[in-house]
Parts: sequence; structure tokens; C-alpha cells
Amino acid sequence: MRIVHALLTVAAVLTASPALPGGDTASDVEVVAQELGLPGVAFRVVSEREVIENVEYGVDGHGAPIDAGTPFVWGSVSKSVTAATVQSLASQHRLELGGTVNSILPEADSILPDDVTISDLIHHTSGLPHDVTQLDVWGRSRRALDVVPTLDVTAGDRGTFGYSSLNYLLLQAIVEKVTAEPFADVVARETGVHTTGAVAPGHVPFFTFPRRIDTGIDAAGLGYGYLGGSIGELSRYAARQLTAPASNSPETVPTGSGSAYGYGWYVETLPDGTEMRWHSGAVPGYFTHVALIPERHLSVVFATNRYGELEAEELASAARSLVLARLGMDEPRAAGFGLYETALIASTFLAVLLAFCAGRTLLRFRTAPGRWARTRIVAAAAAGLLLHFVLPMVAGAPISTLGHWAPDVTLLFWIVLAELAIIAVALVPRAFRQWTTAHV
Repeated sequence: MRIVHALLTVAAVLTASPALPGGDTASDVEVVAQELGLPGVAFRVVSEREVIENVEYGVDGHGAPIDAGTPFVWGSVSKSVTAATVQSLASQHRLELGGTVNSILPEADSILPDDVTISDLIHHTSGLPHDVTQLDVWGRSRRALDVVPTLDVTAGDRGTFGYSSLNYLLLQAIVEKVTAEPFADVVARETGVHTTGAVAPGHVPFFTFPRRIDTGIDAAGLGYGYLGGSIGELSRYAARQLTAPASNSPETVPTGSGSAYGYGWYVETLPDGTEMRWHSGAVPGYFTHVALIPERHLSVVFATNRYGELEAEELASAARSLVLARLGMDEPRAAGFGLYETALIASTFLAVLLAFCAGRTLLRFRTAPGRWARTRIVAAAAAGLLLHFVLPMVAGAPISTLGHWAPDVTLLFWIVLAELAIIAVALVPRAFRQWTTAHV
């Protein structure tokens, strides 16, 4: 009987909810934070009138406890704020959503065809590519209106949904052009959102552990990703959007993946027939997720100060699972090895393998020339050049940008390049001796 009792006790411990340091039972939000290694999390469920649930957990980048006033960068949740601002200006007849972009913003005439409308920008149907090389310029203080003429991009055919933050950079420029005011001031007046100008350092994954990063603000990117504020500010905005015209507009376009998109929100019908509008947002170091369920009079807001691009799926899945749990639906979170773990393991394995090869090559530096020395030099040089040019093409971003989003994988990238260079250089004397031997 003692053995049975012991086994039951162990089972009870293993199946119990995790406990917080203070001894209280952790909420599912805190469990997610602990399991994903999130330094700080803020979570709220609100209606139009009240806060229904509030969780504040962990610390910010300065070590201060997360509270109702801790600022977060909202990432692409900013897009719905921009869309609501544009819709409000349209309701005042200060611009026409069906009007062409170039008629209001001639600075964009080298980027967009003349038939692209403001509505196309709102719904990502302008044909602009998802080009991140001209986004996320931390410390950039210029207006979007000043940046538009410098953009080196050309739109393709309009009419089909193709997500691109450049659409919302142009929308910010239009707001600045029409109002002749700072974008943040117009947003505050039209939507009630007062954006923060600075945040504490965020965190990016570095060999699975959170590493501080001084997340910067891009003033020309407020419209697509760099609005920011506390969980209080974000939840108040979300509560207002439950009845706001833009966030409830039936004007949407299909995304091709089972959902629709309208005014900065993905629109989805859940299995029970409930409509949910949602958007995730991220910049290096910060992640947010906002869901609107007008039929239930609920908004759910999640924000954390950790984000790396390769773990996007894991964070988005966790946020969605928390939202659906509040609606009485169970959707398991993504578990096991994801893209981040796979990329990290593969990169580490390659770096270790090449370190062994480089060490072996250096140890044999003075040995007799091998038959394949020149071939190995060419192979090492070709592999290095291929990696240097192909990785940015595959990632869709330059190495400098990748350093913000995935610093550990970027570090391994440079290590691999250095190892290939060492192998190639170490083989040169052997190849030379091989050549001289063959010609004596």
C-alpha cells in the first residue's frame, strides 16, 4: 500500500499545475511564459466596459517587474491602428479610400502603378513585395513621407492579397501628407492611441536563452510596426475596436489560406461559427497578439518582451491557444522541435564539423601535398561564397538584419564562413607544392 500511495503522490505532483516562486498556482499564461522562457508577459481579457482578466508576469529589460504601465512595441498590430486612422480621416472626407495613391502621394509614382488605391494599401492588394530590406531601420527619425522617395521597390500586379509592410509605410506617408502633422499626433487624435517613444531592451533567443537587445524605434515605421504602449494602452485600444467601424468592416479580401483580411485584421470563422479578428505583431525583442471577438464582447491581448523570427510559429501558436481557451475551445500549442531548434542544431553541427576539418587541415599544414588540394580550395571558396549570397536571399533580409532577428544563427553563419576561409587558406601552400612538384 505504501508503494501505491507513493506512486499516487508522484503522479499528483507531475500532473499538478506549476507553482510560482511565491507558492501560488500558475495561470496558463504564466505556464506559457515559463515553458517558452519569456522574461516578461502581460495579458488581458477585456470587454467594452471592464477588465475581465489581468496577468502581469516577469520583468522588463531593465529588471523591473512587468506592470500595467510597462511599454511594449506592438509590431504589426500597429497596422490596424493605421487602418483605423485612415478610415477615420476618410469619414471626415479628408481622403477617399477608393482614390488612387499617386493622386495624393505623387512621391510614390515610381513605386506604384496609377490605378493602385488607398484601399489596396489597406488590404495588401497593391502588388508591393514583402521586401524587408527597407524596413526596421532603428533610429531612423525621418517621416515616412520623406522615406518614400528613397524606396527602391516596384509593385507588381494589383488585386491579389500579398502581405507587405510597405503598404502601411505608404499609408503613414499619406496620413502625414493629408494632415501635415506628425503621424503619432494624428493617431492619438483619431484612435486614442498614445504611442511611446522608447522602451526597455527586449530579448531575442540566443542558443535558446533570452538575450537582451536594445530594441530601437523606426519613426518611418510607426504605421507598420513601431507603435507601442503598455498593456493598459493596448487593451483599451482593443476594447474600443469591438465597436469601431474599421475593425468591424465587412470589406475584406481573401488571403488564400482560409481567412480574410480587412483594415489591419485577419478575419477568421471559428469552428462554432464565431467570427474572430486578430493580428500578431513582432519586432526583434517584442511580440504581441490581439484578438477581437465582437459577438462575445471580448478582446484578448497578449504581449511579451521576447521575440526571434525563427520562433515565430511557437509564440503565435501559444498566443492563439490562450485566446481560444477563453472562448472554451482547445487548440494545443505547437510543441517539439520547431524551425528555430532545427536551424540552430543544423548550424551548430555544420560549425563543429568544419571546425574539425579546419583543425585537421592546419595540423597537416607541412605534410606532403595531396592530390586534391586545389579542388578542396575551390570547394571551400565556392561553399563560402554560396553561403554568403544564398542565405540572405533565402531569408529575404541582409545579414545585418538577420543579426537582430536571430543573433545566434547569424553568429554561427560567420563562424562557418571563417572556418571555410581558414580551410581554403591553409590548403594554398599544399596546392602550391603540388603544382611545383608536378612541374619539376
